[in-house]
Amino acid sequence: MKFKLGDKVRFTIDGNEMIGIVEIADYGGSLEHDYHSYDIFVAEDNCLYKHVPEEVCSIACF
Repeated sequence: MKFKLGDKVRFTIDGNEMIGIVEIADYGGSLEHDYHSYDIFVAEDNCLYKHVPEEVCSIACF
């Protein structure tokens, strides 16, 4: 997996770019998915985005 718990990452969903903290890392995905994914908490939205695919994530450099 590219990221670990606590990493600050940038990701895009539906054309919206967000920055959050990796809270959960799903190695190999979940029951419904067959790819690495993450649950990412975005403080700005006070929301946990679940099953974010690794391919849409990158390290947020700040």
